[in-house]
Amino acid sequence: MHNHELFWLIILSLLSSCKLPSALDDPELVSSLRFSPSAFDSFKSNTQILYSLKSPATLNAYILKVDSTGKEYLVKTLVLNAAESKGSHAHTWLGDTDDGLFAPTGTYIGVIQIQQRRFESTVLIFHY
Repeated sequence: MHNHELFWLIILSLLSSCKLPSALDDPELVSSLRFSPSAFDSFKSNTQILYSLKSPATLNAYILKVDSTGKEYLVKTLVLNAAESKGSHAHTWLGDTDDGLFAPTGTYIGVIQIQQRRFESTVLIFHY
């Protein structure tokens, strides 16, 4: 084997063991995550979960509730496997559950999930 062939073989083996950075490695992949309004009466209005993506991504968006024992449970699925572009996005939540009922008063967690990464913001439902 010639020296230049050995050189390229070494380079290729090093490259195959390297992990190139991807958009998912970026902690700022999702930014400006918030609800607007951050507290709402679901009998009278709704809210939106707002966020920006640094690069295109396929994601899920859903609402969770944490019970008194700390266990999370799914309240509402907003989108599944949505292919979204770079930039600003919004999904409306009516304050309902996947069963079509009004969610009870309390604090909820809005989640944007991209593969195994999870980004969260809280929202409060109240009823007068």
